[in-house]
Amino acid sequence: MARRQTWCWLLVAAALAFGLWRAIDRRWLCDDAFISFRYARNLADGLGLVFNAEERVEGFSNFLWTLLCALATALGGDPVAFAQWLGIACFAATVPVTVWAGRRLLPDAPCLPLAAASVALHAHLQEFASCGLETAAFVLVVTALTGVVAGAAGTRAWLLAGLLAAIAALLRPDGAIFGLLGGCAALAAVRRQRRWRPLAYVLPGIGLFVPFLLWRYVYYGELLPNTFYAKSADEPYAGQGLRYCWLFFTSYWVLLPALPALVVLALRRGSRRAGVWLLGCTLAYCGFVVWVGGDFMFARFLLPVMPLLYLALELAARTLLPARFGIPALVLVAVATLLWQPHARLMGVFQNGQVVGDLQSHRIHGIGDEREQYPPERVADLRRTGREIGVLLGATGARVLFFGTQAMLVYEAGFVYALEGSTGLTDRTLAHSAVAARGTPGHEKSALAQPQYVLQRRVHFMLERNVEMVRVEPWRAIELSGLQATIVHWDRALMQRLLGRPGVVCRDFEALLDDYLAALPQKTKAEVQADLGHFNDFYFAFNDDQLRRARFDAFLRGR
Repeated sequence: MARRQTWCWLLVAAALAFGLWRAIDRRWLCDDAFISFRYARNLADGLGLVFNAEERVEGFSNFLWTLLCALATALGGDPVAFAQWLGIACFAATVPVTVWAGRRLLPDAPCLPLAAASVALHAHLQEFASCGLETAAFVLVVTALTGVVAGAAGTRAWLLAGLLAAIAALLRPDGAIFGLLGGCAALAAVRRQRRWRPLAYVLPGIGLFVPFLLWRYVYYGELLPNTFYAKSADEPYAGQGLRYCWLFFTSYWVLLPALPALVVLALRRGSRRAGVWLLGCTLAYCGFVVWVGGDFMFARFLLPVMPLLYLALELAARTLLPARFGIPALVLVAVATLLWQPHARLMGVFQNGQVVGDLQSHRIHGIGDEREQYPPERVADLRRTGREIGVLLGATGARVLFFGTQAMLVYEAGFVYALEGSTGLTDRTLAHSAVAARGTPGHEKSALAQPQYVLQRRVHFMLERNVEMVRVEPWRAIELSGLQATIVHWDRALMQRLLGRPGVVCRDFEALLDDYLAALPQKTKAEVQADLGHFNDFYFAFNDDQLRRARFDAFLRGR
């Protein structure tokens, strides 16, 4: 048995080394992370925890992670590199924590620490370690909380569990699910032990999370982050959530036996507490994922329970199988995890820097492999373009509308105002608007459906070429350092500073107006009336140009 244990530990060590190498070798950056990076930079610069200095909107879902990035920025570091390497460190730490949690879940059963090997070999745990988001840190905290609650007895253990629960909720709002489950476990322990010590669990929440909620309400005016409304988390989307879970578990099919294994463990006398705890955490969290409709990123929302599912398989092998069968079974689980193959349809989005087909053709039910969307070459190009646009627009005060894939541009350019237009992450009005029709989660409240609101926010440029708008009104086309963009409205002072600058390619709209006015005698009143409607929305509503407007009015009056 000792020899088998040695081989188990060697396998875990080898898996950790391989997983860490792969996480570093395949590191990448998710565009969504740059939302948090902008908040962090603004906080470090003294503007407050805001996306735009003129308004307070909580457009991020990772408060504690954003604070850490802000601290790194304030100390002179690069928040992007900091987030990447901290995420990789959290991924690496999750492996030994999984071993530790497995021991605490069933301390009397022989140790077979192979769940940790599977965690280290899980492709998406590796990939999301370096993406810049809080995912790996959240997985680490949830796994640690699982182990602490499983073996908690004295006051200190319950205090630690409460602290981890508070940290989980501060990292991500859905961390509150595990916090509530931990509270249920503490109440069960009070009843079982007939002592009040487990209630120490609530003290960190009272000391940390409750003050945070009060601060959030005072600072942002709401108890829930703006992202909750932007992603319509208050509206059930179970059909999409089931598709999300089905896509994941049919891909990582090796985890399917974990669900019935948890039921068996929960019913078996020697493993009941561990089984009930793991089963409750898994079902509650997966239920939440189903309720909100999953995510547009394949696997990301289910990663927090991956160590728990692997632990379920490990515990089942430790309690239900002889050691001579349990170890080979868990080795097969680890090997199957290592040999996992992605869906072919989700792969090959970019080849030689170009999109192959359209992006939707590389999605299944609106779900895509996010790393495929952002190969290192594309990320480097986007960030470089963003810096060039920042130099170009500099102190002009340009205000932009951007969509999910352009947060990198906004962060690097440093626009004074930017409106996220896919779902209103950074805007309270868009986030609280109704969903016309359910679609891809997180992409259902387009600002393009509310053009008057975009004009009300005095947006100058849309950071992509709107083909339909440019077809109808070709003067809206503009190129900014090679980026095909769209002019939302013509700001005379701004555009006079930009016209003729290297890197800016667009028509001089005022010269176009003069040419149009010179040709008025050849036009009909109906034609001019229709064109003036376009000119008003684009130019006259924002510029005091009485002379040109008077010539239009005189023509329409027939003088």
